[in-house]
Amino acid sequence: MSNVKLKNMDRQTRAKRIADLHVFYGQNEVVGELIRAGKIDEEYTYPFVDTEEEIFEWWLVSPYLARELKEQGEVIIDALGCHWWGRTTSGQAIYMDGVIQKIAGE
Repeated sequence: MSNVKLKNMDRQTRAKRIADLHVFYGQNEVVGELIRAGKIDEEYTYPFVDTEEEIFEWWLVSPYLARELKEQGEVIIDALGCHWWGRTTSGQAIYMDGVIQKIAGE
């Protein structure tokens, strides 16, 4: 979907589209196993130095969303040709997360 079409939508609709198109799969077990196996650097083990927030979920995301999330200060693992987002919220739809709403509003 082009950026022009996204700009014509309201923020909530844009947030839903971003989540639908750019958030692929929950990857908690995958990321945990990769860290334990030493396939991902130890810098991604808990607790994170760059954030005071706890990571509740790991999500495989698109390169576009990984860049946007990283610009917002979110924890992103770029490794093995993949981009994982360390989500610091849980229990609500991803499009409702404040960071996704902020990206949708830009």
